Amino acid sequence: MKRQLTRLLTALLAVILLLPVTAQAVPAWDGWTAELEAAYQTVSGLVADSVSESRDYLSAARQETNTKAVYALWVSGADVPEGFYNEYLQALADWLALAEQRGRYAYIPGALRTVAAMGLDVTDLAGHDLLEPLRRPEMVEADEDRLDMLLDLDAAGDAGKTDEFSVLREQLLTEALARQQDSGEFRYTSQWPAELKQKGVAAEPDRFDYILLTAKSAQALAPYQSRPEVKAAIEKAVSYLSMQQLDSGGFLRFGEEDVEEDAAVLEMLAALGISLTDERFTKDGHTVLDGMMGWYQESYFDGAPAPGQGFYRHDILWGYRGSGDAWYASSSSLMSDPDAPDDRGKAVERRTYINEAGLIGLCSVRPAVAVAGTPSASTPEKGNRQDNAIDYSELLQAQSADYAQKLAEGYYGDGNSTIVSEGALSHLAKEILSMSEVGGGKLPEEQRAQLESLVEMLSGASGEYLMGRKANTYSPVLVQAMKALDMDPADVNGMDFLAPLTNLSAMDTAEYREALMDFDSVDASMWRKRGVDADTVVDKYAAGILQYQTADGQFDPYASYSGIVTPILRDYVQYTAENVTALAPHADKEYISKAIDRAIEYLSSVQLSDGSFPGMTGTSNGEATLAVLEMMEALGISLDDPRFVKNGNTAADAMKTFYVDGVGFLSSFEVEAPLDDLGSLPVYADPVMDASAAVSALTYLQAAENGKFGPDGKGNSVFEIVGSALTETPLGAILLAVIIVVLLAFGMIRRYRRIKKEQ
Repeated sequence: MKRQLTRLLTALLAVILLLPVTAQAVPAWDGWTAELEAAYQTVSGLVADSVSESRDYLSAARQETNTKAVYALWVSGADVPEGFYNEYLQALADWLALAEQRGRYAYIPGALRTVAAMGLDVTDLAGHDLLEPLRRPEMVEADEDRLDMLLDLDAAGDAGKTDEFSVLREQLLTEALARQQDSGEFRYTSQWPAELKQKGVAAEPDRFDYILLTAKSAQALAPYQSRPEVKAAIEKAVSYLSMQQLDSGGFLRFGEEDVEEDAAVLEMLAALGISLTDERFTKDGHTVLDGMMGWYQESYFDGAPAPGQGFYRHDILWGYRGSGDAWYASSSSLMSDPDAPDDRGKAVERRTYINEAGLIGLCSVRPAVAVAGTPSASTPEKGNRQDNAIDYSELLQAQSADYAQKLAEGYYGDGNSTIVSEGALSHLAKEILSMSEVGGGKLPEEQRAQLESLVEMLSGASGEYLMGRKANTYSPVLVQAMKALDMDPADVNGMDFLAPLTNLSAMDTAEYREALMDFDSVDASMWRKRGVDADTVVDKYAAGILQYQTADGQFDPYASYSGIVTPILRDYVQYTAENVTALAPHADKEYISKAIDRAIEYLSSVQLSDGSFPGMTGTSNGEATLAVLEMMEALGISLDDPRFVKNGNTAADAMKTFYVDGVGFLSSFEVEAPLDDLGSLPVYADPVMDASAAVSALTYLQAAENGKFGPDGKGNSVFEIVGSALTETPLGAILLAVIIVVLLAFGMIRRYRRIKKEQ
């Protein structure tokens, strides 16, 4: 943890001497007041606390926020707790080590700049070369992140000026200049961030001003003003921003005044050496700082959640009506006054505190000071990095042992419930189906009989409630599970579970996908005996499913709605892949084949550079990636199909990265809690995939590792291939039996755990 004293003192001296230049390039400003200093002290303290509380989060977005906040704290000489910087650097090193262990691309915008400001070696942070991600620039797509790469290259000093990075620097400069419009503003050209999608920017780009991107672009271009084309671009950007400034001194963020835009402009002014009181950025006597400080409050309501003070923005929820002036602020954007919760007249807009951005803005204009006892930064220890190779069979065994332990200590359920809900039966069915698929469609007789008895008991206890022997209440996947257990779904406790499958009007349209798969699991001869025209029923299911396909090929559950739609719920990759999987057996129908082709084109277009697929927030998502793998297997699409390979990464390559040793498969890396304290998260935020999904992921990865992903020419599915391998030996058969028992148990354990947490 410790560096040689002489080296540390040299680094510290260098940083302190460079503080006036690093923190601000503008001429000395004598307008700094006691009130501003008090705000700075308050906000810096709040930000330092926030960094300490969240430095172990897995979220890359949180790591980026913390990194840029630490930079501002360091260069401004903030009074932070002893050991603060060392703890931050250790957390950053641990995050990088975990990323390496997962095989994830590990670029944190601004991390290199922060470490460089501390006078540390950017090529060796606990064995991590922070320049290494810049050797794979194709993995970074977001425009703002690529601007950060340009800023990081400049901050790297001589290490970033080698021939190795000269091509990248020119590429980034060319890209930045290409984003500028004739008006002087810079517009996004890459995949739209979630917030922009939410507010309809992608669909209506001319409605909005792009203050943040324009200011950040000018800041990143500032070191290259000696080039005529760069100088001209900066002048146009400055002129554009000057015209967009409001009388309050602030700027708009997609139609609303916002702290982050103001802070970005302040950073730009500092980088360009433009005085805060420059007439171009003074409107109605107000500077940019005045505009930003309009969003500062010393206190909120006494009963408001912490921090309740600092810089804030209105937490506005947006809706979309589909035509005209479609975007609107939802009434749910309001909250009651905690001091008068029953007084509707005192309702106020919800607030989100954004102190990190406010701190950066303050640091851009605060006179640089060398605070006595400026904390030191030392080199953290190497993280616990491990070989990224995954032994999937070993993982299955380890997972089985873990589940067996939980079974011994946990809750299995006594089956005494008088009513088992439709959803609970469906959940049980999915677990059974997963077990069956792992075994190649075959379960050991003893286990099959045990599960059959369980299904009979639970469905019998709930039969009158679910079906009333006459109603057609549908429980998704239950028919498939019954078939896997060699049960007759037409007669279970005197109830016909096939009847609902031919009465589409009695089920929710959202269930059509799973219902079609249930329908397909029944032999065609059975349907003929019942007088059912299977082809006609399939067409009805397909029509119901295809009504949700949009022009771009994706399946959107809101596509047929003409009313209010929450726009952030877009890019349904998982939903699209699951629907295609259901339609796959009927690809011989021309209209279905064309729909599948459009969906594949869409899925290929949204695949991320690491081979993964995004969830609804636009970030890598494990369930979405697994759903695409399942779709590819159903369609017989090979892993190396060029449509599903990005930067040399396949979906299986990406799936590997969602596994974290000692935790399991994560659905998302945007985890707002340390991995060793996931229990602190609310139930709905649990990032760990359930048992059946984890087994499916392992199954696909093992098949991919063996070169047998997809049909092997003999009609065997990936599950049959892996299942046969598990059952070839007595040990494998025993292992499979254990897996089956404990998977069912673990599903119940997780459900019990969630119930207890909700209570």
